[in-house]
Amino acid sequence: MLIASGSARALPTIEEAARQATSAVVIGNGGGGACLVGILAGSWLRSVGVERILYGGIGCQWWPEPGPAAVDGPTAGGGTDPRNEVGLGGSNGGDHLVRVIAPDFYDPRSLYGARPLGEFAALVGPEAHSHGRVPHESVLAEHGGGEAFVLSHLGGSRGAVAGLRAVVEYAGADLLLAVDVGSDCLSTGREIRPAMTVLADHLTFSALLGQDVPSYFCLAGYGADAEMEIEELERNFGDVVRAGGLRGAFAPSSAALDQLELLQSKAFDPVGNLVVKAGRGEFGLHCVLTASPWGQVARLGPASIPVWVFDPQVVLDTVAVDVKRIQETSTLEEAERIYAGIGRLPESRITRSVDFRRTPGR
Repeated sequence: MLIASGSARALPTIEEAARQATSAVVIGNGGGGACLVGILAGSWLRSVGVERILYGGIGCQWWPEPGPAAVDGPTAGGGTDPRNEVGLGGSNGGDHLVRVIAPDFYDPRSLYGARPLGEFAALVGPEAHSHGRVPHESVLAEHGGGEAFVLSHLGGSRGAVAGLRAVVEYAGADLLLAVDVGSDCLSTGREIRPAMTVLADHLTFSALLGQDVPSYFCLAGYGADAEMEIEELERNFGDVVRAGGLRGAFAPSSAALDQLELLQSKAFDPVGNLVVKAGRGEFGLHCVLTASPWGQVARLGPASIPVWVFDPQVVLDTVAVDVKRIQETSTLEEAERIYAGIGRLPESRITRSVDFRRTPGR
């Protein structure tokens, strides 16, 4: 849904749109477990009368390479519990907690039991897996009535637009929400500490802009991904609000937080876990086990409780301006080259797996 710059009032508030909708698609804007946080939005949509909701995410998982380790005891998100794969902060202090995994942008049609929706999207059920690796969407499917969807980014922005359109048409949706977690999609690329995983988010964001139904960008767990300094996040957030881009907000219910916590127990995600903590008032400093063996520091406060809802066109025009550079891309590689060329390291190009342990005896 393309809206001319400066015309934020053309998009209704999220409450107005939700009360007129009967069917909604809710997509996790980033990879991994971002899709699970979408249930907070879905629960709220049902509370205001939306009858049908199709949940999904993107074909971007932080899981290990296929192989014996992945096949042995698969869990959602990787071959072993991601809490034992990333960072040094585990409870048992074992030396296996030193592995950092990078994202894999994969074709969702390759998942076991996938039902393709065209070339760039697929429906999956609770049994979906690939080489023993289980995407978070399979757990979401179990929660969401037996099916969920996965959107491919391998076709760049154009492919993502087409894939998401196929999902919206399949669902007969008259409302679309993309739920980001943390902060990175509100980065400009000019921050003092660059956001680390923005390419996947921006491709999803571009897909959101290309739809013909009322479409909203949502931010849950304000700052929980630790990808931006809070001062810069506040500045960028304020720029969007002053431009008229805030279209509402809602607080997750206790029941919705309980649901998210249950999903986290089946498919752990370190950032999504902090969304639950924020909703229960566990403010202050938290370690997010991403990006390094020591993790990053997230700062949770009252602003981390609500799900903030924006007009995506205003977000594009004010802060996420680099999305415009990749809107005409037809492959992931093309989008990678563009972002690398402007100094935004694509997370899809970093080393897939790093083990920080020193070889014994050296």
